[in-house]
Amino acid sequence: MAEPRREGRLPGRPVWIAAAGFWLAVLATGTGGVFLLLRHEERQLAREVKARCLSTVDALHQTLQGTLEAIQRVHVLQQLQRDLLRQGNRDGAQAISGYLTDVAAQEALGILQIAATDARGVLSFSSVPGWAPIPLADREHVRVHVDRPAALFVSEPLIGRISGRWSLQLSYPLHDAEGRFDGVSIVSLDPLLLSRRLAEISTAEGALSALMRLDDGALLARSRDAEAQLARPPLGDHPAVRAARDAPRGSFRAPSALDGRDLLMCFRKVPEGRLLVAAAEDWAIVSQPFVALQRWAWASFALIMLLLAGGLLALLRGAGLRATRRLLADAEADRAATATAWTRLEQLLEAAPVAIYAGRLEAACFRTEFASPNLHRVAGWPPEVLLDPAAAAERMDAATVALRADFRRHVLTEGQALVEYRCRRADGSWRWLREEARRVGPDARDIVGYLLDVTEQRETAAWAAASARLTMLGELAANMAHELNQPLAVISLAAENASAALDEDGAAGIPDALETLDLVAQQAARCKEVVQHLRLFSSPDKRQALAEVRLETVVQGAMLLVRGALRDAGITLHNRLPAILPPIRANAVGAEQVFVNLFLNARDALAALPAGAAREISITAEVEETPGRLTIRFADTGGGIPPEAMGRVFEPFFTTKPSDKGTGLGLAICHSAMRGFGGDIRVRNADGGAEFTLDFPLATPERETT
Repeated sequence: MAEPRREGRLPGRPVWIAAAGFWLAVLATGTGGVFLLLRHEERQLAREVKARCLSTVDALHQTLQGTLEAIQRVHVLQQLQRDLLRQGNRDGAQAISGYLTDVAAQEALGILQIAATDARGVLSFSSVPGWAPIPLADREHVRVHVDRPAALFVSEPLIGRISGRWSLQLSYPLHDAEGRFDGVSIVSLDPLLLSRRLAEISTAEGALSALMRLDDGALLARSRDAEAQLARPPLGDHPAVRAARDAPRGSFRAPSALDGRDLLMCFRKVPEGRLLVAAAEDWAIVSQPFVALQRWAWASFALIMLLLAGGLLALLRGAGLRATRRLLADAEADRAATATAWTRLEQLLEAAPVAIYAGRLEAACFRTEFASPNLHRVAGWPPEVLLDPAAAAERMDAATVALRADFRRHVLTEGQALVEYRCRRADGSWRWLREEARRVGPDARDIVGYLLDVTEQRETAAWAAASARLTMLGELAANMAHELNQPLAVISLAAENASAALDEDGAAGIPDALETLDLVAQQAARCKEVVQHLRLFSSPDKRQALAEVRLETVVQGAMLLVRGALRDAGITLHNRLPAILPPIRANAVGAEQVFVNLFLNARDALAALPAGAAREISITAEVEETPGRLTIRFADTGGGIPPEAMGRVFEPFFTTKPSDKGTGLGLAICHSAMRGFGGDIRVRNADGGAEFTLDFPLATPERETT
């Protein structure tokens, strides 16, 4: 009798393995899902903590900004008090002293004392009753201003000689009428009260906030244990201080500099006084609910994965070879697709009008890692020449070499920059290149940039500027004819009087004739001044490089050119510029053209007003020492700019005037010129008219040499 076939036993083992593998996969998937959910929640928690810390930092920054603005007003009053005393106005100076004493008595501001020293460092004023003229020249916050540019200085916490309490000294130099050092204005803040305000803002469990000096990490205020920590040596390698040297605002995870706790920390720089506000939360406290669940999920996931590996081992043995072959085939297909995509990308880059490059900072040196294949076509030189500073400088216009050096420095210090420079190609032709680069990547050490040939764009812009200049000169010529008419009439009449005196009185009339001829010479000099200024104004901007310029002279020159036009339109000009302003860095003719454009633009708006309406133009100035800016506000009463046109006033060829009244280039040229100076121009409607704000960079020795 034949042995029966065992049909059900042969496939039994593979079926069992497949079933076991299926259920193990289900368990592993479920456990893994729990783990992934926990990880998602943990990341969500981290985002919430980061958002809370950033919000705290912004609140701290806003509070500190308000305090610094109040202190800046105190410094301004101290300078005014010193000026009044120098002018002999003791009543005015005494009124300011009383006001400053009242301000110091307001505990809400946290001011312990307001004081000032003379040029020798001896105390000359204090809001503390019974003060004496004690020497303070040895104090850092006094000594530092003797040979330092005018800027706010914040000291480390110290015990005040007058108040006898912990204090922060915020000082600013005072100057005499000639701008020489004349003492120091000092505001003493209570760091303990400031620390309590930090604690009021940082209310979350495990939260901590602090105020530090950016240069050396000196602790100025702390929301916890402030009194015990104020005498701590500066922490120049504090994580927040290191991070703030590369970015103005940010967040990161790092161990505490005091006890090594894992902290999620946020920071923000305060440019005034080079300060830094930081807020942090203890990650161990905020993430405590997830720790046990994460450990359980890890253990469960690991156990199930081990079981799954053992259960599926038999299946993997059979399928391994086939899977390997499929992977190899897929890898080969991916390689071929990648090669095709890269070839296509190279073709596109070769045809693109913009050349791209990338590299990395290593030990403060830029190492090129990629350059698009069209760089030679766009720039005229291969990458190894153009991206090397020394080799590129040999092929650049001498007038623009410093611009590219300044550009590379700004990329390193500020993270991004843009420059245009003139470069000689290999065939001997000169072209203008625009280069822009920025730092990217997690550590901001990667640099990407592009190069673009803008020669045609600059020629078009120059043509437009020349066209606008000719239009303006045509209008100014008519005004100059009117302006010259009066002195010419005086010259004609004086010449007739001199001739008559000589004819009628002979030798006796010579003194009267000489006196009359002096008047002729004066009026001729006036005509010469007007004509010479018009000739200077008509010269192209590109012939004059950026240099130190006196804004008062620029405004006076512009007023000389438009005085007749303003007078004929019945416009009253209020020139409220101070007699002495710090020099700016600009192009004298270009800056004058900016103001001429603004004057004529305002003239057109004011001329359209109904009879009897106020036709006024006012010019004011404000110096911002910290960013190094001179801000000019140019306002008129011409009714303002329509809201629908506000966003387009600086566009070339855009105008709200009839086609026979304007070209639409005036404000566009103003915008281009201000950007060329390294400044800015903005506009808004205020007080029944348009107000233009012009920011000019101050001329400093450092900027003039770059």
